[in-house]
Amino acid sequence: MSKQQINREKRYRAIIDSAEQLFTKNSWETVQMQHIADKAGIGVATLFRYYPKKELIIIAVAEQLLLRELRFFHDIQTKTLSGLKKIEAIFHQYNRLKTPAAIDEAKFIDRFDANISDIEDYGTAAAKYFEIRKEIAVIVKNIVQEGQADGSLPQGASVTDEVMTMINNFGLFARKLALMRDILELETTPDAKQQLTIMHDMYMARLRG
Repeated sequence: MSKQQINREKRYRAIIDSAEQLFTKNSWETVQMQHIADKAGIGVATLFRYYPKKELIIIAVAEQLLLRELRFFHDIQTKTLSGLKKIEAIFHQYNRLKTPAAIDEAKFIDRFDANISDIEDYGTAAAKYFEIRKEIAVIVKNIVQEGQADGSLPQGASVTDEVMTMINNFGLFARKLALMRDILELETTPDAKQQLTIMHDMYMARLRG
């Protein structure tokens, strides 16, 4: 890779890292291209050469967050664990109540998934994002097959669909709890953490058979 290419990659990284920090801690409407350029240490004209529209930066941030999830899935797939333990590790990963940073990411992801269809030509613009999601789904399918082979997960062709539904529901529920955490703290039991634990235990009991 040439020095010019290396510098270009560094600039891309600086832009997306800066945008992630801004978009996960502020409303998207209040974040302007100038804010991103300033935080990345570049001119706004340079930023527009890399990303002509703010929506494209938002997609790039979503891709970066999802790539982290993909790395986790690759790592968990290679661990010496039963299929059941790997699924439980996925539930733990999808707990958006763990840290303030995880809560900030949950807010971004929730809004992105809810509004992606509003982005012009989103199918093409976010093609990489959808490919990453498909890759994660393939890994989950492989983990289920491993679990059926080692006897830790129930047999049957429908188990993969069940597990995918569980993971999706758990992830969505964890995100909603993260978004509502302050409100839930004013209510009586069960609190957000307890609710997530209940869902986790229900799903694990079903998978243990």
